[in-house]
Amino acid sequence: GINAEYGYYITNNLRMGTMSDSLFEFFHHQMILYFEENFGTEQIQYNMERIGYRVGFSLVEKATKEEARFKENVEIVKYICKDLWQMLFRKQADNLKTNHTGTFVIQDNRFRFLTRVSQSKQYVDRGQLYLSYTCGVIRGALTNFGIPCTVTSELSVSPTCKFQISIQQTS
Repeated sequence: GINAEYGYYITNNLRMGTMSDSLFEFFHHQMILYFEENFGTEQIQYNMERIGYRVGFSLVEKATKEEARFKENVEIVKYICKDLWQMLFRKQADNLKTNHTGTFVIQDNRFRFLTRVSQSKQYVDRGQLYLSYTCGVIRGALTNFGIPCTVTSELSVSPTCKFQISIQQTS
């Protein structure tokens, strides 16, 4: 389906460094516009998260196949904040916090997909659409590392946002 095609295209071009920043932003925005023409808000978020999941899972699989796997959850989340963020957004995340019980918060003070979005009420209403993809990327990457989790996002003052990772405790 279309989710798989978008995911495959983005993964291969990001990994190889052939997708320019402006093309990546444009492509992301066009996916949202396409989904807005055909689906409601919940379905758009679901589709964007699924595409992001596929990209995150694949990027980690390809980027770490030659490296030793991390052992601790905090090392893995640091990898996402530094290396994966660099691959996707050409910068590292600005802040990482944890409560040491399975919850992590990644903060980006100048989130790439929000820098051109208005700060109006419409921004707040539509902002989650621009964050769903990255929630999926984070969840896909962590799943590849064998860490089941949920990822949610929070908008602050544009273009600042946070992604909260809640690692599911296994028995």
